[in-house]
Amino acid sequence: MKKGRESDGKRLKRILRLHQLLRSGDSFSTEQLQEAYFEATQERVELKTLQNDLRFMRKELHAPLPEKANKHDGYYYNPKESYSILEALDDSYFGTLNEAIALLRRASKSKEFVGLEDILLRLEQRISVTEAEKSTTIEFEAVELKGKELLPKIHQTILKGYFLRIQYAPFDRPAYERHIFPLLLKEYNKRWFLIGWENNKAEPQTLAIDRIDSLRESQFDSFVFDRKTNWKRQFEDMIGVTFEGVLETVILRFSANRFPYVETKKLHKNQKVLENQPYTIELHIYTNRELKAKILEYGADVEVLSPETLRKEIAETLLRASAWYKVKGE
Repeated sequence: MKKGRESDGKRLKRILRLHQLLRSGDSFSTEQLQEAYFEATQERVELKTLQNDLRFMRKELHAPLPEKANKHDGYYYNPKESYSILEALDDSYFGTLNEAIALLRRASKSKEFVGLEDILLRLEQRISVTEAEKSTTIEFEAVELKGKELLPKIHQTILKGYFLRIQYAPFDRPAYERHIFPLLLKEYNKRWFLIGWENNKAEPQTLAIDRIDSLRESQFDSFVFDRKTNWKRQFEDMIGVTFEGVLETVILRFSANRFPYVETKKLHKNQKVLENQPYTIELHIYTNRELKAKILEYGADVEVLSPETLRKEIAETLLRASAWYKVKGE
């Protein structure tokens, strides 16, 4: 029986984890691999399943593994052979990888994926988005993004704790150099962003990957920055990637027709429905530009009830927008 796409995604995730263990240079018996896999994922896998995966990796993905393990040698990658699982996957049983990668990325926040982010980034980079068109049963929205090839290098720089010198080209000014200690890569609204401390800046900065012309890393070219602030905590109370605005309680009232969509696809994870006010939600969130853009997406289907400063700003924006549509002679 042919395996379904979901099974393919699960098997691919397991093979990527096995690849990560084997590329460490250690030798494993099947039992040791089973235990190491459990320690990394808290997920039990049958020995026969692992043996089948290893056989598949050797035969189909051309992994430099011995024909079979024995009590002396076990399973290991032959150090004399160079091997890229990315190239092997391009022509493998998994075929069009966009669906599997998309499924993997949706699960990549779970703890069993820690350490696999770099593989996933490089997989995404290699696979053409046009491959998804070959599937008639599943389709993912995808966009071509300038600078995506920089993601693996930036990710490795973060893991090593190095600094970056970045040639940055905003849309509204000439390119200039920025000195960054990178903290996090984050995707939002189909764009990738780098969050990091910048020399002589008091708050973490957000750099769009598609505006990075070039970069170089340095282990010694450093600067002093705030190591105590829990900047990750801010992400828990914000939409998007922009560090601005203040943390406030925002109350929004939607039209009856639009409210079910907002209720079933939350604007933010801390969204609460106010039972005593019809079609109304409450958010405890930073009032940054992404929140304002999200509110404006709903047009006449939403009203900002509070805070008053946000209500006034949205109203003024809508008034300016409506001026574009005034008919001459009115």
